[in-house]
Amino acid sequence: MKTSIYIAISANGLISNSRNVPDWLSPEYGQGMYSICQQFKAVIMGKTTYDIIAPDYLPLKNDGITLVLTTHEDEKPANPTVNFTKANPHEIIQRLTDEGYEQAVIIGGTMTISQFIKSGVVDDIYFIIEPVLFDGGLPLLKNATSEVKLNLLNVNKLNNNTIQLHYQVQKN
Repeated sequence: MKTSIYIAISANGLISNSRNVPDWLSPEYGQGMYSICQQFKAVIMGKTTYDIIAPDYLPLKNDGITLVLTTHEDEKPANPTVNFTKANPHEIIQRLTDEGYEQAVIIGGTMTISQFIKSGVVDDIYFIIEPVLFDGGLPLLKNATSEVKLNLLNVNKLNNNTIQLHYQVQKN
C-alpha cells in the first residue's frame, strides 16, 4: 500500500499557527488536499485536525474511509466515512489493505505525521509551502528520533507565492 502525507507548511516549517486556525492556507492547498483525498479514498488524520475541519470541510462525505486517530473511539462520527481508532500505523495500514485500499493520505497533524514517519510506512510527502512566517505554532514532527532522507520528485508552482514539493521517502 502506498501511504502519502499531504501537508501545508509555513515558510519557516510549521504546520499550524499558534491560534490553530487555518486562515493562512491558500485555496490551491485546499483544492490539492481535496483532490488527493478524492483520488485515494482513504484519509488518515489526528483528532485535532478532525475537530478543526469537521463536519463541513471533511474531504470525504459519502464514500471511502476517514480514519481519525483518537483514544475516544466512541464519539459520534460527522459522516458515514469517519471511523475513530486508536490503532497504530501498522495496524491502520493493514486494515486499509484488508479493506481493498491501495493508497492512503495523511492530512495532519503533528502527532499523527510523527507516528507514521517513525513507523516507516510513509512512501512520499507533498509539502505545500505557504508564504507566511509564524511566531509559534506546531512543528511537522515531534519527538522524531531518527533521520529520514527524502528524494525530490517534483516542484510545482501552485500560484504566485505557493509551491508544492513532492518527495519520495528513502527506505532503508
